[in-house]
Amino acid sequence: MIRFLSLCGAIGAVWCLCGCQAERPAGQQADTAGTQSQTEAVASPTEVAASPQETVTRAVITNSIGLKLIEIPAGTFQMGSSETDPDAREDEKPRHSVRITKPFHMGVYEVTQAQYEKVVGVRESFFAPDSAGADRVEGLDTSRFPAEQVTWVKARNFVDKLSALPAEQEAGRGYRLPTEAEWEYACRAGTQTAFYSGDSLSSTEANFNGNYPFGGADKGPFLSRTTEVGSFQPNAFGLYDMHGNVWEWCQDRYGLRYYAESVEDDPTGPEQGSRRIIRGGDWYSDGRDCRSAFRYADLPEGTFYAMGIRVVMVPIGDPSLASQSTDRQEAAEVKPMLASGTPTIGQGESWPQWRGPRADGTWQGPQLAENWPTQPLQPAWRQPLGGGYGGVSATAGRVYVMDRLVEPQEVERVLCFDAASGQQIWEHRYEVEYGQLSYGNGPRATPTVGGDRVYTLGAMGNLCCLDAESGKLIWTVDLVAQFGARIPVWGLSASVVLFGELAIVHPGAEPDGCLMAFQQADGTKVWNALPDAAGYATPLVIESGGRQQLVCWTPSHVRSVAPESGELLWSVAFEVNYGTSIAMPIFQDGIVLVSGYYDGSKAIRLGDDPADAEIIWEDRRDLRGLMAQPLYREGLGFLLDKRHGLTCFELASGRKLWDDQNQMTPKGRNPQATMVWLGESDRAIILNSDGELIVARLNKSGYQEQGRAKIIGETWAHPAYAGRHVYARSDQELVSVPLTPEGR
Repeated sequence: MIRFLSLCGAIGAVWCLCGCQAERPAGQQADTAGTQSQTEAVASPTEVAASPQETVTRAVITNSIGLKLIEIPAGTFQMGSSETDPDAREDEKPRHSVRITKPFHMGVYEVTQAQYEKVVGVRESFFAPDSAGADRVEGLDTSRFPAEQVTWVKARNFVDKLSALPAEQEAGRGYRLPTEAEWEYACRAGTQTAFYSGDSLSSTEANFNGNYPFGGADKGPFLSRTTEVGSFQPNAFGLYDMHGNVWEWCQDRYGLRYYAESVEDDPTGPEQGSRRIIRGGDWYSDGRDCRSAFRYADLPEGTFYAMGIRVVMVPIGDPSLASQSTDRQEAAEVKPMLASGTPTIGQGESWPQWRGPRADGTWQGPQLAENWPTQPLQPAWRQPLGGGYGGVSATAGRVYVMDRLVEPQEVERVLCFDAASGQQIWEHRYEVEYGQLSYGNGPRATPTVGGDRVYTLGAMGNLCCLDAESGKLIWTVDLVAQFGARIPVWGLSASVVLFGELAIVHPGAEPDGCLMAFQQADGTKVWNALPDAAGYATPLVIESGGRQQLVCWTPSHVRSVAPESGELLWSVAFEVNYGTSIAMPIFQDGIVLVSGYYDGSKAIRLGDDPADAEIIWEDRRDLRGLMAQPLYREGLGFLLDKRHGLTCFELASGRKLWDDQNQMTPKGRNPQATMVWLGESDRAIILNSDGELIVARLNKSGYQEQGRAKIIGETWAHPAYAGRHVYARSDQELVSVPLTPEGR
């Protein structure tokens, strides 16, 4: 019978996997080609966690792919943060006692690119010589850099394949992801400070953004990439890089208030939830997000160039392997259409373009009850769709959306449906090749409807003008082939902006084609402007300084041009990491606001002269949006911060007033929700990333939710609100859902 390595009762005694007991003098190292030993602190399974002053010899196992694992003793620890811990979040509380009842082995390092490739057969990392981040690691051997761009689903696939290797089967070794409790216990290694090294952290101790250390530590270097595993000092359990480098997936689902109800022995997280836990911080994190207690989460299929793996090893047959669920996220539970006849289209504005009738996230719709919804929301119709993040347009009894199919050939499509019945009226398709496009499931832009035409922009640069009634192609431009557009990492995403007789796009063409304008009539190019690369934000038409302006946020600047000619009016430098200029700027009270994932927000006040523009405040700590469009009303801004959730601030000063502790939409590495004002009130209608439609009041006093109902599966796409319906899409379907009962 194969016996698994276990804690020995005396220094120098080690159990081999073959079942024999090997004796050697205390402190003598094993052969480095096989099982190794290290002197570490341990505890009896019935005692509290080890004291760092107590030492025994503990074995390190090197498995068949060269992955080193060290035994973590059983023990008890205090999980989470106290009320007085600096920067503690509510989901880290209350601090509570947790007992890990059995020892387990954990990866000494994060899984490396070479190890991942050995098991899975491909190297999918961003920071690799043949990948999109090659310029960040030029001349470096990245084989011992951590594998990243690993989704939770891929992480599960990795441990399953690793467990199935013949050499691992023969040795009796099985692999899984750690539970969240195991991860924090192993990270702390008997400590109760903010980090295993103490209450402060600088980037000389871990790989994170050294511009933002923690606990009074000095600023340090910022590599802006991952680094070789084991580059910093280990904790008392012999584990490296538990702070920074890459986020590490855990098995558990995320629960905002789970700690209040967690069991003490071997907790495994809540039974329900759309997100999975990630821990430890990454190469771009602030020091505060690398704390031992900090909790983050993401969708199981969420990919990012900061998501990696650290594995746990247990004997084959261990119950924790059997309980490792193989579930996928369930499809949205959408009830069938009510047999109530054809829904009435009316009682609300149409939605002809990105962000609605005025492109500012406001909608004059039907009056919704204070106790909305007054009855369960049920779809009037649904239609299957291919992949895509692009939003929906709905006007004149038609609904427009784009998607992508890969079989029998790879194509992007523009689809038109009847708003009342859901019947498909027409489609226009053309061949594309996404190749290695990141998040490459489909188009990103929203169709723009103007008069009797609809304008679309595909992820790979196909600009189309179609007859809105029939779908007939009027003209098309290949922005890459004809004008040298350079496709950014996540594809062209900015929707077409209509101005007078022009259709304006943001393709990053070379030279000087960051913005381009074409005649709506026939597709003739009218002007091109700016040398910047393409970002992802749709340009915004405003009126300031006595004239109309087109504000564009690029990866290097916030700029304004004359929309009729492309003439530069003003420019403010704002270099954003990895080109993440995504959310459309807003303009209110004479202030242009942009907010980004890595580099935070800038507020730019415009003057009486069209060339006047000055930065009045900046914030990189509390106001860091991503895709979600900010809202503004009565002096207040509302944006979805990547760490704190929905956040309210004063637009004039940037002063933060409150955040919702991630109530509105699930906490995640890339949190997302679309927010739209209902009329002139402080009520907003929100579709979060779980496909839940929410009505809430947003004002100075806080987030006040009035109701929510699930209408679709997971989605990042912006819905359309028209008549009294919402039209929402996911990667699988398009649904029409009435917001009010029939006839009201």
